[in-house]
Amino acid sequence: MPELPEVETVVRQLRTTVCFKTIEKVVIKDPKVISHSVKKGLPARIIDIMRRGKSIVFTLDTNSYLVAHLRMTGHFHYVPQGSKVNSYQKYLSGTFHLDDGSFFTFNEIRRFGGIKNVSAKELENTFSQLGYEPLAASFTFTLFDSLLQRFPSAVIKTKLMDQSLIAGIGNIYAQEALYRAGIDPRTQIEDINTSKREKLYQELRDVLTLAIERNGTTIQNFSHIDGKGEFQDLLSVYQKDRCPKSHPIRKINQSGRGTYYCPRCQR
Repeated sequence: MPELPEVETVVRQLRTTVCFKTIEKVVIKDPKVISHSVKKGLPARIIDIMRRGKSIVFTLDTNSYLVAHLRMTGHFHYVPQGSKVNSYQKYLSGTFHLDDGSFFTFNEIRRFGGIKNVSAKELENTFSQLGYEPLAASFTFTLFDSLLQRFPSAVIKTKLMDQSLIAGIGNIYAQEALYRAGIDPRTQIEDINTSKREKLYQELRDVLTLAIERNGTTIQNFSHIDGKGEFQDLLSVYQKDRCPKSHPIRKINQSGRGTYYCPRCQR
């Protein structure tokens, strides 16, 4: 499933291609993926596009919002006016026609993701359940540490992926940050000393930032508007046989998810 860096990559691309344009009409091909509510209040101008956790939010000038979830296989295409490109038609769920003659589409292979229109109140209620943004300036080590200290007996990897604590971190980046910090993913929080918790905080922010710079990670299905991500070339442990120091990687199961780690580098 796309995590914070993948979603942020798409948001930044959408800002440069469709922000400040007006959605004139929406043609829905798959109502299971594209809710009929997206037609509400059209035409509507897109005045901002942002990310919250793993969600994409289009702010409209009609005081409503389009909320998109990529889930496992959702992706956007942008087609400029006059373009003869037709690759957007595969797994097409809906087309958003813009006032300058261009359009963007939302495509879903497995039909888990989708887009719907919500009010300001509905948006607030939904996002009130999400935790802190790990790349925000206000997300200091002191804050990060206080969140972890609430759950001394919890397993560190599980808490890193708890969306009610920290929004946007999934299986890939939790594993990569833990490797960089030298922490075994099975470790209970109370057994991680202050120095290592501070190292984890910094490595978490660093790996997310670097992944955004490389347009995210493409393992199977993720693609952004311009193509595939590049961070998969820099992964240290996720789906690897050996770590960067050539030590054998071990794979275990944690809460139903596969976890890769290096027993020698992570203690």
